[in-house]
Amino acid sequence: MSIDAQTFPKKSKTLWLSLVSAIALLLAMLLQWNIIDTLTPFLALPLIGLLWLIMGLTALWSLGYAYRYRKEGFPAFMPSAVAIGAILLAIYIPFTDIWLYANFHLKQDARSVIVEKIRAGELTPNVDHNHKAIFLPGYGVSNGDRVLVEGERNNPYVFFFTFRGILDSYSGFLWVPEGGEPSKFSDAWEPGTQIKHYGDHWYFIGHR
Repeated sequence: MSIDAQTFPKKSKTLWLSLVSAIALLLAMLLQWNIIDTLTPFLALPLIGLLWLIMGLTALWSLGYAYRYRKEGFPAFMPSAVAIGAILLAIYIPFTDIWLYANFHLKQDARSVIVEKIRAGELTPNVDHNHKAIFLPGYGVSNGDRVLVEGERNNPYVFFFTFRGILDSYSGFLWVPEGGEPSKFSDAWEPGTQIKHYGDHWYFIGHR
């Protein structure tokens, strides 16, 4: 195996390109909902799409590189292994499930406090154009700093957004009162709505 002074810098640059592209894509997939929350779907989705495009082009480049320098052995195939591995991880790792699990458990206590304040009457709807919404700036428990309240005043359904969506789509965590059913909240009964149990009284609702 021989690595001369002319090919070594090319190998180094190609490997770094694969590593940087892979890290950027995987971080974007892991944090995509934070990115969407910050930039809005109209900016975030094209950005994530651009990272996928860069990763795809990097994979093609690294495959061509591996073929060109195949006589150098394993070092020549490292960039393509990194690029293809990153693409497979991005496709098959359930990043959204991981993000939701972390979001739920990291914020569960704070959300439970909000629920108790609503049940006690300390927090009530305060948004003029939506009689179900409570604006809670600074709490960091719901996308858009709004929660929705439905049902009995002292034992209501309380919904915390994780995604406020485009048109009628939305998702988030729903606190269901004793004796209630998550399908009875708002339009969660509609076909295609995802309902997943997360713990006592808590459900994830994804409406499209």
